[in-house]
Amino acid sequence: MSAASPGSPDSPDPGPATVPLGADDAARARRGPDWLIQELSEFDAERPPRLTPGRLVAGILSGALVIALLGWALPWATGASWAEIGGTLASLPLWALPAMVILGAGALVLESLTVRAALPGSRWRPALLGHAASSATTLAIPGGSVLGLGVLGWILRRSGLALPLIFTGIVAASLVEMVITSVLIPLLGLGAYALSSVLAPTGIALPGALWAALVAVLGAVLALALTSVLLRRPVLAKILAQFGQTLPEHLAREILMQRDALVQMLRRRPLQLLAPTIGARLLQWIALLAAFEAVGATVPLALTVAIFALGRVLSLVPLTPGGAGVSEAVGAAALVALGVGAAESAAAMLLLLVTMLIIPLLGGALAAVVALSFAPDRRPAR
Repeated sequence: MSAASPGSPDSPDPGPATVPLGADDAARARRGPDWLIQELSEFDAERPPRLTPGRLVAGILSGALVIALLGWALPWATGASWAEIGGTLASLPLWALPAMVILGAGALVLESLTVRAALPGSRWRPALLGHAASSATTLAIPGGSVLGLGVLGWILRRSGLALPLIFTGIVAASLVEMVITSVLIPLLGLGAYALSSVLAPTGIALPGALWAALVAVLGAVLALALTSVLLRRPVLAKILAQFGQTLPEHLAREILMQRDALVQMLRRRPLQLLAPTIGARLLQWIALLAAFEAVGATVPLALTVAIFALGRVLSLVPLTPGGAGVSEAVGAAALVALGVGAAESAAAMLLLLVTMLIIPLLGGALAAVVALSFAPDRRPAR
């Protein structure tokens, strides 16, 4: 059964984000469940976000940059020619490519479970379609995070969810992603980096890698600290009060209610929110191990964690989709420094690219087509 808007009789669990307002809001209630859409007209979840010509050109240029970086940086970083790299790719075992596809699809599905956990009462299908399409949009278009969230909001809105619940869920899922990808993984990478230096006579020599991880962690920690301050009710109430007459009283009250719903969700459902995304990152790390196995590379386990974490840190730089091109060149250089063959290092990173970039892009494109063409519109009539 599809999740319905707050107050509908068939809603199994409208979630904490649908706490009823007081009697003095009766006039607003008569405007129907879409009142917040009228208040926040800039976030139009009633129609899909427009892919403007500028965004389309930016996406094409970004893809061209990835190809150029791979074409030049990968041979430069490893010392292998493309003929050698191609020969290694052609000799990969038959299981290598299907394994990358399965692991990439599995990671995408697990991430969508976090989105669904952040939306009590939602269906699994729109959560999967919305997350896949949103992730692909964010990857394909430089600075496409807001556009990706718009795609996610539109698909969830079509499934019948109320806009306040969508806002709360998106914020919760985004916080989970920030904690795991921007804080936990870089910290694990730094720990693995330090451990490998102690246990092995030869460590990994990547100039700037340590500082890149430290900067990423520091930025994420500062963002989380600022978020935690803003989520304190007295602080948020004081900020809203500063708007004075420019913000309607009932809208300020609704923002505080959504803050309460968000905090309640984070306190009550931490495992449901964190476990799927942690599982997705584990699958991606397993894909890295499988890539090493496919090319016959032997890498200490601690260093595989460090290399994976470094790749995730580089993916945060919005120069190319998911840091593609840069991540592969740096990862391949790390493998060469560890004694792995040049062609094998480059092939392993290209194989991992299937899991980290190609499957999310193809899956998101398919999800967008399904959502546009086949997914039923369950929005309540106005």
